Amino acid sequence: MAARSIMSHGSETLDVFTRRSQPKIEIELVGQKPGLVNSYTTGDQIEGNVKITVDADTRFDEVEITFQGTSHTTVERAACPGRTGSQQMFLKLRQPIEESDYPCPRIMEAGRTYSFPFTFVVPDRLLPQVCTHARTNIHIHNAHTMLPPTLGDPMLAGNGKTLLDDMAPDMSQISYIVRAAVLKRSSTDHGNLKAMANLAKKVRIIPTVEEEPPINVADHTYYCTHKEKSVKRGFLRGKLGRLVASASQPKPIRLLPPSCETSDTVSTMTSVHLRFDPVGDEQPPKLGSMTSKIKASTFYSAGPWDDFPMHSGSTPISQVGQGLFTESVPISNMCVASAKWVKHVASTECERRDSLQSTTSDDSTGPSTSLSRDTYYTASVVIPISLPKTKTFVPTFHSCLISRTYSLDLSLTYHTPGANVLTPTVSLRLPIQVITQPKYAESLKSDLGMIVTQEELDEFFQPRSVAPVNESVVDVSLAPPEYSATVISSGLRGLRTAV
Repeated sequence: MAARSIMSHGSETLDVFTRRSQPKIEIELVGQKPGLVNSYTTGDQIEGNVKITVDADTRFDEVEITFQGTSHTTVERAACPGRTGSQQMFLKLRQPIEESDYPCPRIMEAGRTYSFPFTFVVPDRLLPQVCTHARTNIHIHNAHTMLPPTLGDPMLAGNGKTLLDDMAPDMSQISYIVRAAVLKRSSTDHGNLKAMANLAKKVRIIPTVEEEPPINVADHTYYCTHKEKSVKRGFLRGKLGRLVASASQPKPIRLLPPSCETSDTVSTMTSVHLRFDPVGDEQPPKLGSMTSKIKASTFYSAGPWDDFPMHSGSTPISQVGQGLFTESVPISNMCVASAKWVKHVASTECERRDSLQSTTSDDSTGPSTSLSRDTYYTASVVIPISLPKTKTFVPTFHSCLISRTYSLDLSLTYHTPGANVLTPTVSLRLPIQVITQPKYAESLKSDLGMIVTQEELDEFFQPRSVAPVNESVVDVSLAPPEYSATVISSGLRGLRTAV
């Protein structure tokens, strides 16, 4: 018992001595403001200095400064209770330090401050060797080697000034750090370098993301760009006709680059085209309101995705080792009662044929598949899509372990005579991209039309009427020295970064 007490006391004394002799590291970033997180985008330089001090003369061998990007996921196991997870270091840039920058001999003296400057440039792509897992889609490798944005860290969500929810679950995280370590060669472990002290500083990365081609909605049962519905006189009564609603994928929402000061609204717009085919001489229903919501879907997995993830069935993700987290954000609830229906009369067989063929046009709504008459009505409603400032939106992206996609949910109410119990609705779900415009690209605003003023936004709320137009795991052996492979763990594995 006494010997154990002596051993314990000796260990504590040794620990205190070791802690006192550890180098103290400080990482200073250029442009750092107290209490704020530095944000960067593609092509930005992450500049700063690593300052090291010691309480007593300390021998060392190297100072290592790196810029790292890491993905981390955890997934509930379906077969048995518990969790499984993965961790992937997809980016590691090392700051070279010249021999002349070190003291000679390699001893840090007490009372002196040693400064080591660093500069990292945020790349636009990752090395091809980052994604070497099996894949069933030929385009997945290109997507997985794009730089993903910071995601899932509540301390980094927002614009660097206020903490806002980026709608990511705790089970998925993408983080970037600048890490500094003082290394010393071990005398017992085959001469390997061991960290005497290390420190990491978080940074926020929102890369430039370009527009991708529109999604082929025919391959996705989750989306609904065309909807037909019977318009009834009331409960258990006859039909007035068929209402057809359709819309195409809107132009992407262009986020402003980090640290961009502007009072403009980040937005886009879409149009919903309506067609009413009456049974007889009935008038089209009166339109009520149009509600819009944007849904953020975060896909995460314990193993690399071999294809672009998608919603499927009543349970979107049912495979073992995969998860899905969705969150809907209200966009607007606008009255469209002033929308005007335009009456059309197909007086000739040619006009009727053109009307039937109009279903192939992306910008118009064809007749109902079960009802087509010579007389029909059309209307079009323009819906502005302006992102709320209460949430943080990251660009659409796909990585080996984590993906983020967005969809736009539209719900239109209408009124018919005698329908006093429930207000009928017709709903659509459209894919939508969120991208990031390049820094210093303010001139693109007017050209792309994605950044609008409040006056222009108010004009969007005015409904319009138009006639239809007739028209497995990464192979470690292939990973480069500066990249670590995807690691599948049997339980929750932390990022193990000291922040």
